[in-house]
Amino acid sequence: MTERAAGSPFPVSAGLAARRGGLRAAHGDAFLARLGAMLHAGAADRVHPVCAIRASVVDALVADLGLADATDAAVLALDAAAAIARPPISGYRVGVVGIGAASGDLYLGGNLEFPGAAITSTVHAEGFAALLARARGDRLATLVSTQTRPCAHCRQVLAEFDGAAELRLVDPLGHDLALEDVFPWPFAPSDLGQRGARTDEGGPLSLEDPAALPDDVAAALAAAGRRAHAPYSGSPAAAVLRLRDGLLVGGAVLESVAFNPSIGPAQDALVGLVAAGRRYDEIVEAWLAVRRDAPVDYEAPSRGLLAAVAPAPVRTTYWG
Repeated sequence: MTERAAGSPFPVSAGLAARRGGLRAAHGDAFLARLGAMLHAGAADRVHPVCAIRASVVDALVADLGLADATDAAVLALDAAAAIARPPISGYRVGVVGIGAASGDLYLGGNLEFPGAAITSTVHAEGFAALLARARGDRLATLVSTQTRPCAHCRQVLAEFDGAAELRLVDPLGHDLALEDVFPWPFAPSDLGQRGARTDEGGPLSLEDPAALPDDVAAALAAAGRRAHAPYSGSPAAAVLRLRDGLLVGGAVLESVAFNPSIGPAQDALVGLVAAGRRYDEIVEAWLAVRRDAPVDYEAPSRGLLAAVAPAPVRTTYWG
């Protein structure tokens, strides 16, 4: 049987809504307790971010709790995702959980706000999850939220990714929609003859003077640069943050076919920092890699954002 959730223009599955709506009551505490223990244990893991839950762990939770599938697990992880959010301006927490198309991993995303920076520096939860998947060589197959109602900004960001046509949007209310259901006839990369953002753009980026940088920084910038998506301006940009314990976190630009909303390299790097369970005040230095005489300036907004979150030196280098 199908019906409609209050205010929704889309039909929902009543059976799915009843089952998923009861998940939290039946399994919520047990799931979050096990998940919390896993996230805490992974906080010091430099390879595995605390916001990315391996498919093997998800499978174990599904089996132990008698869940139907990974989507059930994602529904139960929504509260954990909202806890990741850092919204000091609005106080409004948003959490989403993505399921990786290639890995089956869960990607927890929360909204990030940055006092003292431009309001356009805000990272939405949906973008957080999609960027985290991209950084790990994956893309989202399913995005679970409390309501399948991403804002217009997020719909445009999600439409930028390669494979967006296959993305499913799911919620505990019983919705199971395609992105095109909530964003019909979008202005998409194909409209400008481009392919959507991939996990590895494969660009032949090299640094102008890599010997002038620490070897690990040069390697991290090059790695981040490979996922820089800037087909519309030809202005690839990457950022690398060094934390107090030496951990390097990289980020890369994600341009939108609509230009705005594009996501800069510093925003992407801060997603990686938060995903690893780290604090902004752990940043001790940062590097930006941009193209000389590029038509789009990613350096100034990146410097402004980083200055707002951590007063650490920021150095600029250039692609060769």
